[in-house]
Amino acid sequence: MRLKYLGTAAYEGVPSLFCDCEVCRKSMRAGGKNLRSRSQALVNDDLLIDFPADTVWHSQKYGLDWNKITDCIVTHSHSDHLYPKDVAMLAKDYAHGTSKLHFHCGESGLRQLKEVAEREHIGSRLELSLVEPFKPFTVCGGKYKALPLPADHAQDTSPVIYAIEGEGKRILYAHDTGMFSESVWNGLRSFGRLDFVSLDCTGCFGLTSEWVHGHMSYRTGRMTIDRMKQEGVADDNTVFVLNHFSHNGGQTHDELAEAVKDKGVIVAYDGLTIEF
Repeated sequence: MRLKYLGTAAYEGVPSLFCDCEVCRKSMRAGGKNLRSRSQALVNDDLLIDFPADTVWHSQKYGLDWNKITDCIVTHSHSDHLYPKDVAMLAKDYAHGTSKLHFHCGESGLRQLKEVAEREHIGSRLELSLVEPFKPFTVCGGKYKALPLPADHAQDTSPVIYAIEGEGKRILYAHDTGMFSESVWNGLRSFGRLDFVSLDCTGCFGLTSEWVHGHMSYRTGRMTIDRMKQEGVADDNTVFVLNHFSHNGGQTHDELAEAVKDKGVIVAYDGLTIEF
């Protein structure tokens, strides 16, 4: 199985618009991995995770094949994870061809997507399914099974994280969320050992380094990794990746990667592809 990080930032991106903080200045000067767009990921060539406002940029930058991408699972309805206005591009005046997309999302996102579908008359190219915590479903013609688990994030956005199983592998994509509730731990124990874990690290080592609710920091992410190993849902062979970064975390990519280089975790960057 392969996962590609199309974007790795929180809402504001790095560098952020209108910002003159040290992290944004250093990231702009350094370029490369230090430049981050809004978070989005692609599993193999067919399963998209989230649909932010940067999706069109990701499509252009990485040459996404929309005839292969059949499904999109949405974590929550904040605009850096779901930008319904751009789903309107499925309309025949904007997109020629036969590509279709099946969105799976919570009640908040589903409501927004239905409004776009009705207004733009794209119902024939857009399929919508409701996601509810602890109710597994299949995507991409049954190729993957997804288990949504409740996220500790803004509850009006219908937030979930996803445990995904396919090709004999299990992954956890945990953005956006604070530390897991006991119900999530129960769900993970039932799901089985994880081969790949992508954890929220919005707070890094910055002013929000003690972040417990809403997002995680490096410290709370580390605590989550340790418990995963204690619970038996992960082990030393599991690939752990930190993702979803803000300039408020206080580090550029290069600085954070140096700080954790011997800690058994990978710091995500836009374009990072991991096979496992």
